[in-house]
Amino acid sequence: MPGIRVAAVYSDNVLLAPKGQEDSDMILEVSPSLTASSRSPRARYDVFYQMRNFWRIGENETALARHALNANGSFALGDDRLWVDLTGYMGTLNASVDGPIALDPGASFVNVSKVRRFSVSPWFRNRLGDLATYQVRYYAAHAAGDSDYALARLDQRASASVEGLARTSSPWNWGGHTEAQRRDYDGGISRSREQSGVTLYYRVNQELRVFGTVDHERIEGVRNRDGEESGYGPGAGFDWRPNTRTTVSASVSRRYYGTVSNAGATYRSARSTWGLQYSRSILTGSDASLLLYDPSAITSGGLEGVNPVLGSLIASGVVLPFDPTLTPGVITDAAVLDRRLTAFYGLSGARNLLAVALFVSNRESTAELTPTVSGGGIVGSSPAGGVFTGDLRERGLTATYRFRLDPRSSLSFDVDRRTNVSPTFGFDTRVTRLRLGYLLHVTREFDAFSGIRRTRQHASGVGNAPYTENAVYVGVDMRFR
Repeated sequence: MPGIRVAAVYSDNVLLAPKGQEDSDMILEVSPSLTASSRSPRARYDVFYQMRNFWRIGENETALARHALNANGSFALGDDRLWVDLTGYMGTLNASVDGPIALDPGASFVNVSKVRRFSVSPWFRNRLGDLATYQVRYYAAHAAGDSDYALARLDQRASASVEGLARTSSPWNWGGHTEAQRRDYDGGISRSREQSGVTLYYRVNQELRVFGTVDHERIEGVRNRDGEESGYGPGAGFDWRPNTRTTVSASVSRRYYGTVSNAGATYRSARSTWGLQYSRSILTGSDASLLLYDPSAITSGGLEGVNPVLGSLIASGVVLPFDPTLTPGVITDAAVLDRRLTAFYGLSGARNLLAVALFVSNRESTAELTPTVSGGGIVGSSPAGGVFTGDLRERGLTATYRFRLDPRSSLSFDVDRRTNVSPTFGFDTRVTRLRLGYLLHVTREFDAFSGIRRTRQHASGVGNAPYTENAVYVGVDMRFR
């Protein structure tokens, strides 16, 4: 379904400048878009693309062809045993977390850079008689940007997994996995990572399954206090589904560099849904460091079928299918220790719609690629490009409430709060945005909207960049079926 968005925004601080340096202007946006999705058994995909174009009327300045793409799909090749997964991401992000942060960087004229990432992953699955199922996969990704991010021009991974067939006569089951990764950077730099493990499952009853693991991991360039680059470690976890609407799971594993863990819980009712996820791990891929906030993954909990509450919120525009909620100031394929908590709550009623998202993220570099020059403490310079160095703590809360006045019109109120703190390099940035909007469904394919917003950033330390912006906007969204 193609479409186009046309909007006019009057801002009293277009360049997000400090007090006394504000520059007001009118901004015109004309952004064509394309949305596509399929739930066919042999072709499942979601595509959202928008080419954003902006003009500053007073200064005759343009920011054109800012591509915004979130796409993923899984396609059967031949029969149901051979598949290929495709993903694509293109976006305009805040270039530095210690500068003026825009909560919509795609519409900003300052402190922005472009990033793109595409991957292809063919995989094959089959059965080993009546003993087990197995899957083999190859993955290749390319990432690039117009800033000094440490992005691998080629990220390759080969993996295999096997799991025994569950039998009603025995509560025991088993599984195993292995993966090898290689990241190739500019300047002839490459880094490898290998992971493997075996798992033993025991089903306590129909609702609860527990398991134990033994894992081995090696990350080139990442060493523990004893100088070791690899090692073995035990692990354990459980999966619990007390009913068809609730899931709870958790796992923990000891690695040579520390402990990794995952935990999650989801619940859905007729009108509401919520999900909670926590993870602690070392990331070696920009797909994970992009930190895209996916409400569908948070609220699914492995349950089959579509979450009707979330589907209603997405269809109404209250929730985007994929939202880069975390301020993406650190994009890298270098190794980063990541501790992340994300939560989502959604309510879809006859007249009231509510979506609340919460995140807490602590990221710390592992010094896998050593920068030769420090740039603002966050982006450095090395043969591989900019390297994240130090500790970055991000917090955020977003809430959107929409009240339907009648079947065609509604009022919405948004609150967005972000915090970026780096104790390593001494900056503290806090951004708050309030927005009040009105939406009118003129026809099924034509929407008109208007509203006001206020954004304020408090900042201290390195990159001290406080600002206040007030804006009024009006526009239309047209779709062509």
